[in-house]
Amino acid sequence: MSNPPLYLIPGTMCDARLWGRMLDHLPGVDAHHSDYSDADTMDGMCDAVLAQAPDTPCHLVGFSLGGYLAIMAALREPSKFKSLTIIAASPYGLTDAEKSLRKRNAEMLTRLTYKGMSKARLAQFVNADHLDDPAITGTILQMEKELGQDVLIRQLIAPIDRLNIAEELLSLEMPVSFIMAEDDQLVPIGAIEKLAAKSDTITLHRMAGTGHMIPLEAPEELATTLASKGA
Repeated sequence: MSNPPLYLIPGTMCDARLWGRMLDHLPGVDAHHSDYSDADTMDGMCDAVLAQAPDTPCHLVGFSLGGYLAIMAALREPSKFKSLTIIAASPYGLTDAEKSLRKRNAEMLTRLTYKGMSKARLAQFVNADHLDDPAITGTILQMEKELGQDVLIRQLIAPIDRLNIAEELLSLEMPVSFIMAEDDQLVPIGAIEKLAAKSDTITLHRMAGTGHMIPLEAPEELATTLASKGA
C-alpha cells in the first residue's frame, strides 16, 4: 500500500518552488501543491486549500502563512488529513504593531511600483550564512517577482485580522507537529514552546542554522523530519 500523499501549502509570495529542494530528498513521495494566490481573504485562501486537497486523506504541511491556513483547513475538515505539520508559523493573531505595519506597506504599494525585496529585508528572512546562496535567495526573489505586486497586496491585507486559534488547535484529534527555527526573526519559537508544553499530541522540532525560510535553507533536515513522522 502506498503512503498517504503529502499536501504542501506555501507561505506569503511563495509557490511550489518553495518545496523543490526539500522534495529532492523525498524521492517517490506523492506531493500535491496548493495555490491560493487568487484569494483576497483568509476564508477564501482556506477554501482554496480545502478545494485542492487530494481525494484521499493526506499529510498536511504548511509554511508561514500557509501554516496558519493549514491549521484553519484541519479545523474545518479534519477528516481530510492524517496529520498536520506547521513550519515557521503560529496559530496566534498579529500584534497591533504588525497590523499597522502591514496596512502601511499595503497602502504604499497601491501608490508605488514594488521593485522586489531588499537585501536588508532578505536578511530578516534567511540566516546570514545563506544570504549569498542563489538557490535560496534567488528562489525567494524569483517567486515574489513572478507572483507580482497585486498578490503581495492581497497577502499583506488578508491575514491582518486573523484570529487566535491556539485553543482550537489544542483540541485537534490528529498528530500535530511544529517545525521551528531557533533563529527565526519573524516567528519566535518561545510561544510555540509554551503551546507544545500544554499538549500531549503536539510535538516541536527545533532547527538550528536556519532562518524563517526553512524549506529552502534546511531542505534535507526538513525532509528527514517529515519522513520520520510518517509524512
